[in-house]
Amino acid sequence: MTKSNDYIFVLWGAGFDEAAAAIFITELRKAGLLVKVVGLHSGQISGANGLALLPDLTLGKALTLAVRVICVVIPYGSPDSNQLRIDPRLGKFFAQTQANKAKFVVKQSDETTIAGLDLFPKNGVINYPEDESLVEFVRELARSLARPGQ
Repeated sequence: MTKSNDYIFVLWGAGFDEAAAAIFITELRKAGLLVKVVGLHSGQISGANGLALLPDLTLGKALTLAVRVICVVIPYGSPDSNQLRIDPRLGKFFAQTQANKAKFVVKQSDETTIAGLDLFPKNGVINYPEDESLVEFVRELARSLARPGQ
């Protein structure tokens, strides 16, 4: 079982994929994991289809908790977006989560875009599917995170 103070962070920025974010947040929380939505900006942030989410944490607060993160989900919605390049704190955030050997979960079609940012490791990235199998993928991820090392 994960330690009760291990976090899973779901990054959230304008134009991100709200459908994927909602599935990750809901399924991981239903599995009893400690999931926090981390806003790249303050206040409500609208996703690619206009659904606004209010993050649980700011990026500044997430930085203070980064050493306790076991997984970072990036439901990146727009390959054109430079949001992951803009804030220099993200580099520090990713470095700290890497030090904790956190898993990084991204949509397969975004892996090249995100890997090109040189913010987190090229290996160890887990790709999530873009189809109806996402729910089952997230449930399996939840099981693996609840039983680290298995």
